[in-house]
Amino acid sequence: MRKQEICIVTQSHPSMNPRLVKEADALVEAGYKVSVIAPDFSDFWRKADEEFLSRFWRVVERPRFGPLAPAGIRMAELARRFVAGIAVKNFRIMHPVVVRAALHPVAPALISAAKRCKADLYIAHYPAALPAAAIAAQLYGALYAYDAEDFHPGDLPDAPEYEAEHRMIRSIEGLYLSGCCYVTAAAPLIAQAYRDEYQIELPTTLLNVFPLSQSPHGPTPRGTASPGPSVYWFSQTIGPGRGLECAVKAIGLANTKPHLYLRGHPADGFLETLRAIAAKVGVSDRVHVLPLAAPSEMERLAAAYDIGFVGETGDTRNHRIMLSNKQFTYLQAGLPVAMSDVPSHRAFAAGHEASVRTFCTGDERSLAETFDDLLESPEGLATAREHAFWLGQKKFNWDIEKRTLLQTVEKALQAGVAR
Repeated sequence: MRKQEICIVTQSHPSMNPRLVKEADALVEAGYKVSVIAPDFSDFWRKADEEFLSRFWRVVERPRFGPLAPAGIRMAELARRFVAGIAVKNFRIMHPVVVRAALHPVAPALISAAKRCKADLYIAHYPAALPAAAIAAQLYGALYAYDAEDFHPGDLPDAPEYEAEHRMIRSIEGLYLSGCCYVTAAAPLIAQAYRDEYQIELPTTLLNVFPLSQSPHGPTPRGTASPGPSVYWFSQTIGPGRGLECAVKAIGLANTKPHLYLRGHPADGFLETLRAIAAKVGVSDRVHVLPLAAPSEMERLAAAYDIGFVGETGDTRNHRIMLSNKQFTYLQAGLPVAMSDVPSHRAFAAGHEASVRTFCTGDERSLAETFDDLLESPEGLATAREHAFWLGQKKFNWDIEKRTLLQTVEKALQAGVAR
């Protein structure tokens, strides 16, 4: 019997999108033949992608875009996006071809690549990949689906300067979501937002959790990072809008005098901002920057620190309703979590108070008290870490969550065959 073929389409390197990697791994394990279309625009992330060369899924097309693309491709990309951008912003021309060209530089190339990859099901990650999945599915009489890691209409602030970007995302998603055989979302509130925005069936929630194989061997009473006590945060980019300014001020107020460890690539000029804040509050020697690391190492690396920090400021609608991968990484590593009290975090913390604490968003005194609450008692910290590890092992991990993915895919394909 022929293996059913699935093509996953994304606008980023696989190493930048752990959610895609987990999805591809799970589908291959379940017996599907999986191909991936993912662009190539970064030397660093291209090198990081080598981690996946031994997987049983493969990247079949790597469209180039951005400054590292060949000169001819780059010039055509810039000209196309410039003209399309004017058409959308100045003349409000919303033809799908124009919108796709203006939305993302790789969107047209993703369509061409997807049309060369015949599959039974196409799964799109991010708005720029959605037209490619839909158009290829129509070409081959196949199905297509959409995975919403964020609420993309709410990615940007509600301000006049972003009005064109909002219109483009709503135009793309509004055109294609109704034809999806299913939609998945990374948080319950994101699922509800998509249902309400586009009047579609409630998407299935697939949390941003990780395989148990990436966990440390067991809980530890405290972290091993020195100097300590330690507060840990990570992301691809160390930048504004993540509550880091508040965290630096908070370690200056906390009685436990914690050190703040940040892992990621600093945005231009942002470290200077943090260092100026740190100098002002007298903690210049307690802010440490760590290099980027492979996504598969995040849980084991996190285990070296005492507590994890998630400080989303709620500056956009998406940041108020999302659940990032951070709290799940921390829990699986055995770290209690200090979270800002945006709506999604409040809902998540309810019932998990033994290892998840919320603080008043943007309030450094509230955050300092949260740090002290977790760090002042060695026994209390050990208990919180044990409970966090238990949550990661028994509730919030990909070994459990992938069952929902596989059930969703199987149901969609069976229904598609029946039609």
